[in-house]
Amino acid sequence: MKLLSFALAWVLAVSAAPAQTRRDRKQSAPAAGEETRAPAPGSPWPVETVSVEGNHLYTADQILAVAGLRAGEIAGKAEFEAARDRLNATGAFDNVGYHFAPAPDGKGYDAAIEVTEVPQVYPLRFQDLPASDAELRAVFKKKFPLFGEKMPATKAMLDRYVAALSEFLAAKNYHEPVAAKPTSDATSDLVIVFRPAKARPNIARVKFTNAGDLPTGMLETAMFGVAVGIPYDEPEFRLLLDSQIRPIFEARGKIRVAFPKITTEPAKDVDGVDVTVQVEPGPVYTLEHVSFTGAEAPDEPFAKLANFKTNQAVDFDQVKAAQDRIAQSMHHSGYLQANSSVKRDIDDQNKKISIVIDVKPGPLFTLGKLEIVGLDIESEPVIRKMWTLQPGKPFNDSYPEHFLNRIKQGGVFDNLKTTRSETKINADHTVDVTLYFNK
Repeated sequence: MKLLSFALAWVLAVSAAPAQTRRDRKQSAPAAGEETRAPAPGSPWPVETVSVEGNHLYTADQILAVAGLRAGEIAGKAEFEAARDRLNATGAFDNVGYHFAPAPDGKGYDAAIEVTEVPQVYPLRFQDLPASDAELRAVFKKKFPLFGEKMPATKAMLDRYVAALSEFLAAKNYHEPVAAKPTSDATSDLVIVFRPAKARPNIARVKFTNAGDLPTGMLETAMFGVAVGIPYDEPEFRLLLDSQIRPIFEARGKIRVAFPKITTEPAKDVDGVDVTVQVEPGPVYTLEHVSFTGAEAPDEPFAKLANFKTNQAVDFDQVKAAQDRIAQSMHHSGYLQANSSVKRDIDDQNKKISIVIDVKPGPLFTLGKLEIVGLDIESEPVIRKMWTLQPGKPFNDSYPEHFLNRIKQGGVFDNLKTTRSETKINADHTVDVTLYFNK
């Protein structure tokens, strides 16, 4: 009987031991109602709250997703150090710190992640890769919680993004090395471009199709000096089309010209690519009305200077020439910084256009001091008397050279070899003039 009782007790003890062990492993925090005491400094303890300080570019949720810290989990110094290391590894921060302390209720930590973000961030662009812009952005968005419209150009971040991009493209059977670097762009200060690491091919020739009544040779000649021999990049190439080819069409009233398709193919005779531009010339627009805003011309109306002819095909070469004539007239009247801008009001239904030229005169400049160099005490007073522009009067920027030409043509001095003038513009909007005579 004693032996049976002993055996039964032993079996119960053995069967109970594992269950107790499992309960001990599962229990990581004090049960409800139990008294809690703060652990030793830095020891694991429940995190009651965790916040982010110093962030501007990224949300707290983005940063905590990278850090791997959540309220309700157990964490101590080791876990906070690991969270800091994960954030530093992204390359998005100049500095990362943390602090934590017992919460007011004494049941866990109140914690905060402190970040100093890399302030310089740039838009990104993909080039010459076998996937769409949307596909490649989706790769980054899925893999990197900090991904956004702009990113810093730190080596750590660029390396991580290039690695993710290469992995994605390899799955599409594309194994060319990929590189990323900040590149100047006419539309922004810098843009981060992801593209094949190999050098871009140079443009060997530019061809045009569907140019309408314009000879393609004229267009090719316009692009030859600015495009041939430079590395091909479609956004930059389109900027060249806008600066070199669009004005040719706009001078003929075709203000809606478009370049919907650009294709490239290896050049047959040289190392490079031939670029073919498909043109949609669009209809001819006529000039309906011209108006002016801003300052009035001191000497004559702007309309007379502009000399536009309405109800004819609009010619933006003539518009630019009119702007130059208006600016020159303003310069002669002392407005040396005068310029203008053109606003277009386009009636696509009736194929008409009205333009508004907004003239910005800038400050009025007046004559300051007149100095004469190279003349003796008898000749200098003669020249000063002939000089009619008085100090304090509006400065005509063409007057000094006009005056010297009058002196030479009038034969005022025998054996006069050369003359020249210099002007000095002062901060108080006065202009000092020096006349040089070499006899």
